[in-house]
Amino acid sequence: MWTTSTPYTIILLTAAAMTAFFAVYGFTRSRSPVALPFAGLAVVATFHALGSAFELASADLAGKIFWTRIEYIGIVFIPVFWLLLTARYSGKDKDLTKTVLGSMIFLSTLTLTLNYTNDWHHLYYTSLGLDLSGAFPVIVIGKGIWYWVNQVYINLGILVGTIMLIAGYGRGSLTYRRQTRLMITASLFPWIGFLVYLAGASPHNIDLTPFGMALSLPLFGLALFRYRLLDIVPIAREAVFSGMGDGVIVMDGAFRLIDFNPAANRLFPQLDARLIGEPVIAIMKDHPQILDLIKIGQDTTAEINLDQNEGRPFYHVRISPIMNRRGRTIGRALLFSETTEQVLLREKLRSLATLDELTGACNRRYFTEQGRKEIARAKRHSRALSVIVIDLDHFKAINDRWGHEAGDVVLRGASGRIRNELRSADIFGRHGGEEFSIMLPETPPDQAVLVAERLRKAITETPYRLLSGASVNLTASLGTAGMAVIAEQTLEDLIRAADRAMYQAKAAGRDCVRSAAEVTSVPV
Repeated sequence: MWTTSTPYTIILLTAAAMTAFFAVYGFTRSRSPVALPFAGLAVVATFHALGSAFELASADLAGKIFWTRIEYIGIVFIPVFWLLLTARYSGKDKDLTKTVLGSMIFLSTLTLTLNYTNDWHHLYYTSLGLDLSGAFPVIVIGKGIWYWVNQVYINLGILVGTIMLIAGYGRGSLTYRRQTRLMITASLFPWIGFLVYLAGASPHNIDLTPFGMALSLPLFGLALFRYRLLDIVPIAREAVFSGMGDGVIVMDGAFRLIDFNPAANRLFPQLDARLIGEPVIAIMKDHPQILDLIKIGQDTTAEINLDQNEGRPFYHVRISPIMNRRGRTIGRALLFSETTEQVLLREKLRSLATLDELTGACNRRYFTEQGRKEIARAKRHSRALSVIVIDLDHFKAINDRWGHEAGDVVLRGASGRIRNELRSADIFGRHGGEEFSIMLPETPPDQAVLVAERLRKAITETPYRLLSGASVNLTASLGTAGMAVIAEQTLEDLIRAADRAMYQAKAAGRDCVRSAAEVTSVPV
């Protein structure tokens, strides 16, 4: 039968159904640190809304008293679960000690007991009656001393929990601030409804608290489903997230942007709060190395150079799955740790281990190591290969006349001119003193002679300017050796043959090229 109270009853029953759904959903996320407090708050809200609905629908005093007692199962425990939820969410668990929590549970239980046994002592209600003068019967209560104790307790609990949320608001990133803002706003509606009721300004003198809860439910739902209240880490952990020196970009299961910390924003200025929910692949389109990691999608790492400035920043990048407490992957995180110093140190150590410090050419050990690899490759594929040995003519005379500093300048200059004439695949090494060796992969002997002649001209045609301002002319003797198809020859065989050819060039008057290529096999 439709009465004036029916619309209110329907609203409250709808609210009860929604809070019951949230309770079930919260229990299914029981591994989340805030799930059980959230589910508990939803359960007591369900009792509150359900009891209020049937209390309004009841026509007699006995029925209203019965449903009021059901309603109070929810009312008295709202502060317990609200404080537990906000403490865990804001990282204030330690402030809510077992003693404090136990005292709150005792006080709530005592209040419920006093409500149920009111006929014996009248501490909660001094009187109970029906007001039949309005559009529908409304229960009229005389407020006893414990009624007011309970009101102070409830409002104080809600206030403290809301202060916890406000205190944590500034520490969170954008996603958490939005989430926290929704929770704070949602908590205000029941509180305002309750205060209006206490002030006697509510329509038909009915308790507006459960109606306030009905208004807050959409906001709680938004925090729950859009911002994944029960999956995303609470504010306490978010404070660590925001303060990290390493950059972190958080993605959901569909690789859409969920969050990023200030360090990541400094690395990628294009990150913007308005991009939350957009595919990270689109946001990072200018960084193919990062896109490759995202496409792999698994727990993997890479070292990349973002190349954003002259400092050549190198970063160790890891894509790591984000698991909820039930072990299910709910997203992934990109973590950026700067490794520029380590990379440059490794490069320096590698350079010291492979290069001649003075000339920048490969040292003898590294030249031999790489040369043997090239010989093996040429044999495997039946390819040509040649070597050139270079000796700078009369170099000792430069040291004797101008000093070793001048000799170093000439060595560096000659090395630079040689390197400028070579391909990236060629291997250029210093064997010691003023002698250099070059390996020319896939180069037959006749072409090696042409390369050697080009190198001779590069070395000799331009004088070398010393630090004193004087200029020095330099010539070189070059020997070549190689095979159109490498068969049984070794690196040592080729170097020995080219070395002999180089001595033939010296015997011929220096500043020339001689080749061992005209023989059918490399002499040993």
